[in-house]
Amino acid sequence: MIIGFDIDGCMTDDNRFKLEQYGKYLYEHGLPEMDLPYGYEYKMSFMSWPEFQTFFRDHLMEYIENIKPLMYVSEVTHKLHEDGHKIIVCTGRSGGIEQSERGEQIRKLTKQWLVENDIYHDELVFTGFPKINYVRSKGCELFVEDFPETINDFAKEMPVLIFDNPYNVGYQHENVTRVFSWYDIYRHIKEGKY
Repeated sequence: MIIGFDIDGCMTDDNRFKLEQYGKYLYEHGLPEMDLPYGYEYKMSFMSWPEFQTFFRDHLMEYIENIKPLMYVSEVTHKLHEDGHKIIVCTGRSGGIEQSERGEQIRKLTKQWLVENDIYHDELVFTGFPKINYVRSKGCELFVEDFPETINDFAKEMPVLIFDNPYNVGYQHENVTRVFSWYDIYRHIKEGKY
């Protein structure tokens, strides 16, 4: 089977990183403290899309270089490969598709991060949005994603495993199954429960 995997929010805990960065930003700019846990960025509509893009853009390189993968990402991607699955890592990281020095740096650091963390993949795809338009031609039969707006598009064309996060709690769709860990992902794929 050809399986697509998102990076941020599925392979990493980007929430914690952004929450810490946003807390620092608020403090350094004399802004009020956070009063909504995980209500700090666009995914929860706390920021407008342009504000989120600017904030995340300012911290993206630091994030790519320093974020650690979630436990068992490497182990499970290798097991899936050994089981005969093709793994396509797809990321909509802001600027990753730009034909610019910044875009090239994002692509280079992301590739380096996958290698350094021993995350098995057959292909790495950088996307814009809607992400489905960049992934459709890859023939994915299942996708692992965290962001509800992106899941809406994928679920119309293939089953989706939604990786549980604070900003997607309560999201439901008939073609979507919630997973909570990387071995949960592995079990669902192994048992065909999606």
